[in-house]
Amino acid sequence: MTLPADLFRNLRSHLRAIALIVVAANLPCGCGGGSSSSTTSSPPLFTPPVAQDARVAGQYNLVLTSTSGRGTTNIYSNFTQSGTTFTGAVNTLVCPSNDLSQCKGDDAPAVSIVPSGTVSGASVTLTISFPSPAGADTFRMLGTAKGTDLAGTYTDTLGDAGSWTASTAIHPFGPPPSVLDYTGTFNSTANPLMIAPTISIELGQDATSQLTGTATIMNSPCISSLTLAGHAIGDAFSVTDAANKVLIIALPTQPALTTGDSFTFAYKFEPAAAKCGGDLGGGVLTVIPSPFDY
Repeated sequence: MTLPADLFRNLRSHLRAIALIVVAANLPCGCGGGSSSSTTSSPPLFTPPVAQDARVAGQYNLVLTSTSGRGTTNIYSNFTQSGTTFTGAVNTLVCPSNDLSQCKGDDAPAVSIVPSGTVSGASVTLTISFPSPAGADTFRMLGTAKGTDLAGTYTDTLGDAGSWTASTAIHPFGPPPSVLDYTGTFNSTANPLMIAPTISIELGQDATSQLTGTATIMNSPCISSLTLAGHAIGDAFSVTDAANKVLIIALPTQPALTTGDSFTFAYKFEPAAAKCGGDLGGGVLTVIPSPFDY
């Protein structure tokens, strides 16, 4: 059978157009005068997680251990963090050998010591400066965070070096109405009594994160009760009774351990105190476990 000429020409035109479309669909795409592969990249099967910066905030106890025979230095501070920087409280305590008589900062004696640091991933850098018998000293600490625990090495401007660790407070003060109770004994250094006075202290944080509380004392010629205000510094604390003009500073006896309920404390009355003006001494305290701790 012979197709009419017009129909044959139309059919041939349609077949030519279809062939051109098929060829074009299989040609590679070229850009800028060159050519590129038609193969598209597949999305990655796994995206590595973004490293999180360490978190250094809250009540902290630090222990520096010299490798050149200078013993240990205990530092107590409260850190606040903003982004990759963190800063210690102005009432930070630095206590060589964890000795109350050698503490510097807060009111022991009053000197402003403000640690500062940075974090980058798990890496931590911390700097702290304070006066020492040999002159002003600045410690630079480099370390690594593992959770809330920190550890590393340090050098100082007086030629010392060593290792350091830091951990959050064993007995942190919680928000109201949470309180900690302590009990213990003390005595005067200048006028010790045959029977040491006993003391019971109850402390808690108020809405401004300051410590408030009371103390009951037995067998003391100076005082029978105290109304206290102050602040926690790591596991250490510093409180005063403004009316009776007395200051109490307490340090944990084993701040490097994961458990520890015992404290040493020092007290001193101002010379202008109504009773026992100028008297000073010290004693020991133990945290009374809460029944809710079990």
